[in-house]
Amino acid sequence: MKTYVSLNSGKQLLAGLLCCLCGIAQADFLPEAIQLHGFLTQGFFHSSNNNVYGQSDDGISPGLTEIGLNAAYQPFNRLRFAVQGLYRRGGAVDDSSVRVDYGLADLTLLTYQSGQVGIRGGRVKIPFGLYNETRDMPFTHPTILLPQGIYFDRSRSLLRSADGGSFYIDQRTGYGNFAFKFNVGIPLGNNQEIRSTILGPNAHGEFDALPGFATQLNYEINGGEYVFAVSYMDLELDYRPWTGEPLASGKAHIQPLLFSAQYNGEKFTLTGEYDYRWNELRDFGPYVPNTKNVTESWYIQGSYQLLAQLQATVRYDVLYADKDDKNGVKAAARGLPSHIAYADDWTFGLRYDITTSWMLRADYHRVHGTAWLSQADNPDRQQTVQDWDLYGLQVSFKF
Repeated sequence: MKTYVSLNSGKQLLAGLLCCLCGIAQADFLPEAIQLHGFLTQGFFHSSNNNVYGQSDDGISPGLTEIGLNAAYQPFNRLRFAVQGLYRRGGAVDDSSVRVDYGLADLTLLTYQSGQVGIRGGRVKIPFGLYNETRDMPFTHPTILLPQGIYFDRSRSLLRSADGGSFYIDQRTGYGNFAFKFNVGIPLGNNQEIRSTILGPNAHGEFDALPGFATQLNYEINGGEYVFAVSYMDLELDYRPWTGEPLASGKAHIQPLLFSAQYNGEKFTLTGEYDYRWNELRDFGPYVPNTKNVTESWYIQGSYQLLAQLQATVRYDVLYADKDDKNGVKAAARGLPSHIAYADDWTFGLRYDITTSWMLRADYHRVHGTAWLSQADNPDRQQTVQDWDLYGLQVSFKF
């Protein structure tokens, strides 16, 4: 639903709150040509063991809060500007940060009968899989948590967007529609979770992302009834150790290749994605030996529209941190629990659209393994438990 600046009092109140949080002018002072949208979501979590978004183990954590405000302005037919500010609190990984999620200029270079060619510049969303470009908008999720084997929440700041540019082509044919994107830029994000995940809890320096690229080819049949995509990223990080730290100035190299497929029927949606991710660590010194390994993950997911406002989703999600160590033997040899090397996750979710603006979600996860758990929320890996249950409840509003 498109909402322009002439908002009613309730929307003005939320817009004012969002504007204050995101550093954008109050809605009453925006030109009428600007389209303004926003959302607010609050999640609550309980787990039988381990922590998700704060202290959820044997308690209830209100640790996931997201507030977003986005604006778009199109002064000319071929030129469009868009920006989104985001406030996010996501447990110890993302502690009450406010940032510009994206901010870009979109210029259409060429328009013809069957397609268009264009470029985008600024802070641009990274095209990866079916959900990465919209992962900060809860109404686009199939469940509260995206499949964690592919869309890690603990490293989302690195994979969300980049400062740079994007070249894109949209082409319609008699056999379906093609969309191609090629992004070049510097990814965002240098948080403790990324550092700890790659180097361990004793690392105290900082990672600097180097210019990288991401590309995606998308193919749709029958207006999106069938969707196929292949995505690839090449990311490299330089490590700057603290003075006196035993680690040297090493590099981390990450190259994920993701295949996606989706069927969208009248009431039933079937989705599957498979990720093959090359990882390399080098030049960190004797405490972190040079290593190369491959992370493998995939999921299969089905959603069914039970009623006009009620949808059910079932998903099976698999992650192996090292495809050659699926049982965690290497982790155990380093004195760590073997279950940090894998995670199998059965998810059952319900979505109820109260109105076009309000949504309520409930999820249940039965998880075997802890490979995608946040170390910031679980600093002592020895205390994590292999088999655990996770319950989630989320309420969301948009305008």
